[in-house]
Formats: sequence, C-alpha cells, structure tokens
Amino acid sequence: MTAPSHKSKAFAARQRGAVLFVSLIFLLALTLLGVMMARSQTTEERMAQNDANHDMAIEAAGTALRYAEMNIATGTYSDFEGNTAGLYQLDPANGSVYTSAIWNTPAAIITYNGSALASVPTQPQLIVEQLPPVEVKGDSLGACAQGVGGNGCAQVFQITAHASGGDQTGQATLRSIYMTEN
Repeated sequence: MTAPSHKSKAFAARQRGAVLFVSLIFLLALTLLGVMMARSQTTEERMAQNDANHDMAIEAAGTALRYAEMNIATGTYSDFEGNTAGLYQLDPANGSVYTSAIWNTPAAIITYNGSALASVPTQPQLIVEQLPPVEVKGDSLGACAQGVGGNGCAQVFQITAHASGGDQTGQATLRSIYMTEN
C-alpha cells in the first residue's frame, strides 16, 4: 500500500467544500420552489372564491329578473306600478334612465322582496322601464303608437337587475326585455 500523496489530500479537501456549497444552493432552490407553489395555491383559492362570488351575484340578479317578469305576467306588479322608485316610462328623446349610478340612489330603485336570498349579503335591486307598446300579429302598422291599436298591442318592459355576491366583491347586472299582450 502506498500512502496518499500531498496532491490527493489537497484535492479531497477542495471536494468537501464544493459538496457543502452545492448542497446549500440545492436547498435554496427547493425552498424557493416550495414558496412559489404555496403562493400559487393561495392565488388559485382567491380566483375560485371570486368566481363563486360572481356566480352568486348572477344567480341573485337572475332571480330578481324572474320575480319582476312573474309580477308583470300576472298583473300584480304593485311593487313598482305607479311607483317613482323603480318604474319608469321610456323617454324617447333621452332614452333609458339606466346608468350605473342609479344603484346608489335608493329612492330610484326597487329592492327585491321575494323570498329572501340567504346567500347574498344584500338583496338584489331592480329598475323597470315601460317601453312604448308594440304591434303584434293582426294589428296594422303604427296602430299602437297612434293609440288606435286593438287588443293585440303588447306592453313591453325592460327590466334591469343588479346584485352582489357573497362578500360583495363579485357584482352582476342583468337585463331582460319582457313583453305581455293586453
């Protein structure tokens, strides 16, 4: 057996320092990867919560739309009939009364009062605009606009509903046009 030479001892000493350095770099890389994965998970959870809030808002606004349509269809729309808070006649010169600021004016809107929606913190809000009557099959053109239409003139309503989601970060505004014959 031969004794290790002076050169081989120096080489071994350098190797031990390199292993420590490489393992520290590897540990740092794994730590950064773990932190990035944890942050990604948190972001995905927030995105899923926002999506659920938006879906909740859409469902609440849709419920309010169907509520208003049902009341118009049955002729029991006393919540907004003749009420300056929520029922508007379309002004052909100015168009729709709808602006996004209308939801901040409680005297200008109707708050949904059907069966309470427990999943949302505030009940949906509505505005209903009565549009000019339109002719239906069997009426002559222009008869409804001139006030000489028969029983075939249809009343047309534009309903706009606004709702917030579970924590009010998600909001939705839906609109429908509803027509009913006289």
